[in-house]
Amino acid sequence: MEKVLVVNEHLKRKMAIICFLPAVVFLIPIVYYTTLLLPLTQGYHVAKSIVAITSQHYNTMFLLLAIASSVSAAVLLYCIVYIVRIKEMTTGRKMEWVLLLLAVPVSFIFFWLLEIRKESGNMPIYTDIG
Repeated sequence: MEKVLVVNEHLKRKMAIICFLPAVVFLIPIVYYTTLLLPLTQGYHVAKSIVAITSQHYNTMFLLLAIASSVSAAVLLYCIVYIVRIKEMTTGRKMEWVLLLLAVPVSFIFFWLLEIRKESGNMPIYTDIG
């Protein structure tokens, strides 16, 4: 008996949250660092002041980036399992998506937009994975 995954709006919403999470989490350290450097754009600044600000806030930036990387790794694992389970997707296409997902956190959004959002109904999946 072939196992199918019922792709309904609830699953699509859940996957949208999961796929958008890495981009949002990586946006937090970018906004934080930008707000730290924003006063330097208001007038004359010393070249070493960027280095000083970065070194003063290194621990916070490291923690924010470590959390963002951990979240992205978990979402990457979830998406890879999701991709591998799909029967109708070719192996080449699966490898393309995995390589793209490894590249940048924003690619999870493209994965949701181009693959998950357009799926509907029952999708045949492999039962021996995940």
